[in-house]
Amino acid sequence: MQHIMTIETIANKIEQERKEEIIQAVKQNNDSIEKQGKYHSRGLQLLFNEWHRHFPHIKQQLGCKGCREAVTKFWNNINKIWESNN
Repeated sequence: MQHIMTIETIANKIEQERKEEIIQAVKQNNDSIEKQGKYHSRGLQLLFNEWHRHFPHIKQQLGCKGCREAVTKFWNNINKIWESNN
């Protein structure tokens, strides 16, 4: 039987240093979208890099609007889990 990781399992597996980088990237993206209506390029790149590190078999392309939305939504949800655990 295939093991399916939940979002909580993934959130709990991420080491503290990477967690802090991801939290910062999520904040940068959210602030940039709110103030300028566009993604923060370095923050977005970090979130994509982390996505591919955890899900190498699920390809997401930075140039794809739906991919950007999916990746940022995923990391926003991970961030909410971390916030609720504090």
